[in-house]
Amino acid sequence: MLKQLLQNYRQIQQQIAQCDLSIEKQLAKMANCINPKQSSEPTPQLQDSTGGKPGKRKSPEALEISLAGHLKRILGVDLTTIPGLNVLAILTLISEIGTNMAKWRNEKAFVSWMGLSPNNKISGQRVLSSRTRKVVNRAATTLRLAAMVLGRTETPLGSFYRRKRAQLGGPKAVTATARKLGCLIYRLIKNGQGYQESDLHSYELKYKDQILNSLRKRAKTFGFDLVELAKAA
Repeated sequence: MLKQLLQNYRQIQQQIAQCDLSIEKQLAKMANCINPKQSSEPTPQLQDSTGGKPGKRKSPEALEISLAGHLKRILGVDLTTIPGLNVLAILTLISEIGTNMAKWRNEKAFVSWMGLSPNNKISGQRVLSSRTRKVVNRAATTLRLAAMVLGRTETPLGSFYRRKRAQLGGPKAVTATARKLGCLIYRLIKNGQGYQESDLHSYELKYKDQILNSLRKRAKTFGFDLVELAKAA
């Protein structure tokens, strides 16, 4: 029985190695998002294995570096710098959305296509329902999983998730964060700009200023002023 299990394991490893090679070959054929003319250039031949041994898988580190290089070339940006997204998640996204963001008129249409925007049902100027549409979309599922990972990170996106979870609950916080990720990915790919993460402390101070400005405006509409209390010595 152990001999048969070992044979099955080796066979599965060979099949996984073949899948890895097929993915690399497919990515090597894909045109660059920024400069599609480069697709006509010959691509380097990919070997079936590492070290010349057929059927042997590349190490996870070597495979991830190789795939990340292809993805950066194709998209023009490195999406792995976004917290919560790894190479596998980006591969899943590209397989669903492609590289041409011109298919959607703006980022709102993009996240709506994935079913991450509120589907407001209005009758007589009353909002009857604002639940998101039920859409079977692997890209949306990937972004939801990334949103849950973000909740455990000390980043601005992680802070956003935790704030929404306190306000709306877990499921809605996941959807809201996935939508934010979708908008971010759309802008980065379309504009060809790398992701620059702001400092968490600066992000929280900015959010605090937004809340204070909103409170001042509301107080002013009622004829009041917002006064900061003196701190105790």
